Amino acid sequence: MFDKIRLSLWDIFTFFLTGFLASALFCTLFLVFDVFTFAQLFDFIRQLPSSIVLVAAPLLFTLLGMLIEPIANYFDKKIGRHLFGWAISKNSQRNHDEERLEQEIKNHYLGSLNGEIINPFSLCKEYVETKQLSTTFMVFLSRYGFYRNCALLTLITGSCAAVLVTHPIYSVLIAVGSYFLAALFKRRSAEFYSYLAPTVYRAFLIDKLEWRYCPANDQTGQHDSDKTVVRQAASNSL
Repeated sequence: MFDKIRLSLWDIFTFFLTGFLASALFCTLFLVFDVFTFAQLFDFIRQLPSSIVLVAAPLLFTLLGMLIEPIANYFDKKIGRHLFGWAISKNSQRNHDEERLEQEIKNHYLGSLNGEIINPFSLCKEYVETKQLSTTFMVFLSRYGFYRNCALLTLITGSCAAVLVTHPIYSVLIAVGSYFLAALFKRRSAEFYSYLAPTVYRAFLIDKLEWRYCPANDQTGQHDSDKTVVRQAASNSL
């Protein structure tokens, strides 16, 4: 029960941070362009009842983050991957590990579906979540979503600031700076996203494999025979 609550808290925490960051960025934007002064903002917050500050404000930040999340997701799929594609780095070792784990699962650990599932990630993720084998991948998923949201917010606030600035040189500098900062956030989000599948596959295999001691002087044929037996047992247990 505690693990299930902890999983949901990762989502809530991401929504809260996203909403808080969006509010902070736009308040800063309004302060810089004299929509209101810092003294006016401070007086407004000070006059609010403590119940609103302690209860309503976190709820509003979380709700705002929930509204931003699908927009950031759509932007990332349709525009962000093309706009910031150059910033995403490929890790050949991580990709090799993911492909090797994926092939092992597809061919040996899906029971009657062996060799028939093209991408076993969703199935393995559901299995890991249902059996509560690991929550590590939820950390990566949460950070991926947060940095993806940061990329969108940086691009929006930077674009607004570039339009509002009257000096053309400053406007260009702000636009270019916000673009590269958003690209940095996109790169970071892509890095955390690349951790998801290998982490899920490892948790799945750790539960499925039957670990046994094999002396160093065992023959290769014996290793292969043991491996076949382990795979058959794991397939039958699915």
